[in-house]
Amino acid sequence: MGDGAQVEEGILLIKQLGACHQSTRNKALCILLKTWLPSQRDLPEDDMRKLWKALFYCVWHADKLPVQSLLIDGLSSLLLRLHLPLSLHYFSVFLLTMRREWPGIDALRLDKFYLLIRRFLHHSFVFLKNSSWDLELSRRLMGVLVKTTFFSDDKFRGVGVNYHIASVFLEELRLFLPVRSEIVEVLLEPFVSVMGKLPDKVLLGKIRSSMFEELLKMGKKLLEIKKVGDEVDSGDQAVVVGTIALTMGFSSKFYELGSSIQSCQGNRKVLFGLYEEFSKLEKDLASSGIEVSIPDAVEDDGEEAPSLVPISTAMEVVGSKPTEVAADAVNVSSDDKPLKKCRKKKKDSGGSGTGKKSKKMESLKKNEIVDMVLENSHAEKENNDVAIVNRENSNDEYASDGSFVTLNESVISNLQMQFENVAAEVGLDIDVPSACELPKIKVNGTVSKKRKRAKSMDTQKSQNPELNNGDAEVGTCAKREGKSVKKRKCT
Repeated sequence: MGDGAQVEEGILLIKQLGACHQSTRNKALCILLKTWLPSQRDLPEDDMRKLWKALFYCVWHADKLPVQSLLIDGLSSLLLRLHLPLSLHYFSVFLLTMRREWPGIDALRLDKFYLLIRRFLHHSFVFLKNSSWDLELSRRLMGVLVKTTFFSDDKFRGVGVNYHIASVFLEELRLFLPVRSEIVEVLLEPFVSVMGKLPDKVLLGKIRSSMFEELLKMGKKLLEIKKVGDEVDSGDQAVVVGTIALTMGFSSKFYELGSSIQSCQGNRKVLFGLYEEFSKLEKDLASSGIEVSIPDAVEDDGEEAPSLVPISTAMEVVGSKPTEVAADAVNVSSDDKPLKKCRKKKKDSGGSGTGKKSKKMESLKKNEIVDMVLENSHAEKENNDVAIVNRENSNDEYASDGSFVTLNESVISNLQMQFENVAAEVGLDIDVPSACELPKIKVNGTVSKKRKRAKSMDTQKSQNPELNNGDAEVGTCAKREGKSVKKRKCT
């Protein structure tokens, strides 16, 4: 493990990773990941297992997605900064620790450990890409992955790790395609072998649905595009994934594996089913006369493969948006309140300063309404301020059939003429009230003073025979009432 000072420092850091105080754990983790572990050439198996148990519980105690992502990225990206033997050792003990601790992970913490597995797969592909997809290194890395998980000889019940690796392997590999055909064979061959040798039905279904059925779908899509003659980008998923299904000869591999004596009897149906699907796809490609080959790997001139967005930057961006939105909300709310207050003040000041004027205007409006009712005598005027005292004084009278009869000017004049004719024939006294008297109407309990004076004068004249002159008096009364109404309107 190096000299004595480094051994003691490493043991102390591992102990501090299990401290109760978060500040102590964070400080030890920072030193371990940035300086101490990258400086080591190799670690004994026992020390590496202790280290990974401490790192596992660091992830266990990490709360909130930004903190979890930052820690997981730091742990998985360490594969790229360690020496080659130590990097492979670090990766294998990670898988061993995950399988050992998997049964104790509760449902609330399961997602962050799924993310940890996915990020380690991603950085393992980055590790191979940085080595220019070296064939021997690819075999070593895939050997570590398969031996520690699918064909592990331990008795840990961490099958969930195997299931998740099978589910996300092709999805993570897509980001780095296209690669050479021999590299593709090294990366996918172990999963074909697992389907024939392991009796795990769940794992068999995961590999079939998440990997080979996806390859079949993309292969069919690419073949249809080629038959139609449409142009498609060389980096499209249908091209980089579909060419693998069309060119890698999976039909013969599944047929050999299904016919082998070493294959599980319960898996043969799935293997021969995949053989038929890939065989049909390859025959369609041969009959169409289309030539398909795996595209050349895209060289990035030494640049790293697409990596994840740094969490610190994402945290700053995500953290700044709510702050800006909150500030805007505060500004908006603070601006709106003074406006509302100003409006209220204006209303209050307007009401207090012009109280007398407003009362006068209201009284004038009421008088105008009264005059309009007296002048027109129409029941169609829908005004809530006019209240009819009784039905006898109303301008709307009931007919014999129950319908309304409107007393307009023509009806009143006809009634007046008929009344005078009847009065002349019968010989009634002149003291009978004149028909020109308008009905008494009560408007909100108040009537204008001028209107009252006019009514009182008309009543005196109608009751005094000396002041009345028959029909001429009726016309004079009507003229006086019309003048008063017009004068009231002008004012």
